[in-house]
Amino acid sequence: MWLKEVEENAEKDCLIILVGNKMDLQDHRTVFVRDGISFARKNELAFIETSALDATGVEIAFRRILQEIYKTQTKKLLKNAKGKTAGGSAAPLSRGQTLQLKPEEAPDESATKNGCC
Repeated sequence: MWLKEVEENAEKDCLIILVGNKMDLQDHRTVFVRDGISFARKNELAFIETSALDATGVEIAFRRILQEIYKTQTKKLLKNAKGKTAGGSAAPLSRGQTLQLKPEEAPDESATKNGCC
């Protein structure tokens, strides 16, 4: 299965987002949204549907993966900082560890209707 190949060949901390494309072709659908969501949840993946034709959901997909990277990296940096200080209190992050990304607000309701979970 493709997911097993990714897990075997990618770095351990690789973030994977499952992107369903061609949501503009509803009449030709072969994978239903509920199946994509189910597969993503079962495999602990983020999931979103998009249409490359009209760009529906594409920006949201990029924002979503950036949010996931930000959360993962922040947790990792905080964990490392706590481990390096006496008493377990978090040390200030050094300039080299600063993340310049800002967490985005939750996508609006229209994004959810387009298959973002």
